[in-house]
Amino acid sequence: MDKKESKLKNIFAKIKSVKHIEIIIAVIAVVIMLIIYFTTLNPTKAKNNNDTQINDAVETDYCTQMKHEITAAVANMCGSSPTVVISWESSVESVIAYITNSSSSGTSSAPQIITVQGTSSPIILKEIYPKALGVVVICQGGDNVKTKLDIISAVSVLLDITPDKINVFPSKK
Repeated sequence: MDKKESKLKNIFAKIKSVKHIEIIIAVIAVVIMLIIYFTTLNPTKAKNNNDTQINDAVETDYCTQMKHEITAAVANMCGSSPTVVISWESSVESVIAYITNSSSSGTSSAPQIITVQGTSSPIILKEIYPKALGVVVICQGGDNVKTKLDIISAVSVLLDITPDKINVFPSKK
């Protein structure tokens, strides 16, 4: 035990003799915090510069989100898990920022590009989401007139489409 105690005393004596120990401890703490911060972040997926793939991801997220919201709303109305099918008009349209250059030979414009972590992509000013063309809902109670009208009304409001583009059918379970 005496050897271990003497080694510990020597280590503490060396640490006490170091000037500006507070700065060293602070630097070590900052390094540890940075390591924890960067290891807990979700790994970012490599982005492709292809605008179609960016739009497909946004479209899938929007369309999937709307389908889940409508499914949840209808499930609350009919008390079962419904099947919801939505037909979409087109894909997501992105409005991209352009830089216009004027010179003596004329004007030219090019998309404004931003680079983040080595990945370049155009600056998107806004995204125009697709419009729903029609909806089919299949659920228990779909043959009940009140339930059917409630579902048509809710879907019409959520997707901003006319009620004649929404069909509700009873499930055969």
